[in-house]
Amino acid sequence: MPPLPWIISGLATAALAFGAERLAPPFPPVPEAERLVGIAYTTWHRSTQWTGVWGTPELGDYVSTDRAIIRQHGEWLADAGVDFIWIDWSNNLDYVPGVTQNRPDFDTIEGATHAIFEEYAGMQRRPRISIFIGCPGAPEAVTDGRLTRKASQVYDEFVAEPRFRPLVQDYLGKPLLVVYVNTPSPWQKGLPAWDDPRFTVRFMTGFITEQPSLRTDDLVSRYGYWSWEDRGKQTYSVYDGRPEAMTIVACWRPDPGIPTPGRRGGETFRQEWARAREIGPRFALVVSWNEWVLSEQPSAEVSKDLEPSVEHGRLYLDLLTQEIARFKGRAV
Repeated sequence: MPPLPWIISGLATAALAFGAERLAPPFPPVPEAERLVGIAYTTWHRSTQWTGVWGTPELGDYVSTDRAIIRQHGEWLADAGVDFIWIDWSNNLDYVPGVTQNRPDFDTIEGATHAIFEEYAGMQRRPRISIFIGCPGAPEAVTDGRLTRKASQVYDEFVAEPRFRPLVQDYLGKPLLVVYVNTPSPWQKGLPAWDDPRFTVRFMTGFITEQPSLRTDDLVSRYGYWSWEDRGKQTYSVYDGRPEAMTIVACWRPDPGIPTPGRRGGETFRQEWARAREIGPRFALVVSWNEWVLSEQPSAEVSKDLEPSVEHGRLYLDLLTQEIARFKGRAV
């Protein structure tokens, strides 16, 4: 597919963020009543025989298409004050449902997303939904039409579907579409040269704390990238003169030279929320609810999932509820 007319220059996209000379805090915080909380939600569990995981869910090993699990998760998260779940399609760039063969993992990831929309459509208490796409390892996708094709799939299957449109998380009057570009970002001097007028587009990379060209010394995201995860004091993006987005984890994964403190009984999570209250971004992006795999979470102590578990009980669901209330200025 050739590039479409709405693909724009990197300079125009970078105008979403402030110029470097204006990225000097403090910025006025977003009013508490206008703040939103999203949580990363995994839909890749396709077998009840779980292996390679750091622990055991309270609900037992499950498949992501199980409607009872979807409903229970939705009720828990809504009661905690989560505004939207944030579903990871970032590795699905070249997957086309019904066409791409022998990808049961992507069948599950995208099929479970449909199951969530179907189930949430009949629920009174549930978060909204945002899907994030990506082009990790394929930066050329921003110009060869593949990223646009994936965005069109999200639009056609969910945004344009009348039953599902009320469930989609909006931002600035359009559906929010986050695009993960890889870690580190292949674009170190700005944002990718891509946009889609059907959505409000934001770009994401990981560990902006460790990509000095993408942040200021004050930990402001220089070009407006959102961060999937940070080590230590979190970075944040700025839009229209106010903090826009900051990530929050219960524990960050270790890296040579940057040790992790572990969960510390919830203290790491509390400290990350304290910084979110200090800065006051519009979006608090919590990572994550239910990944479970060992590759990023080597033990129960060095893990970040918040779903109630045999190992941690409901401690982190309770903390999530309390911290969201504080972040939004509500009584605890």
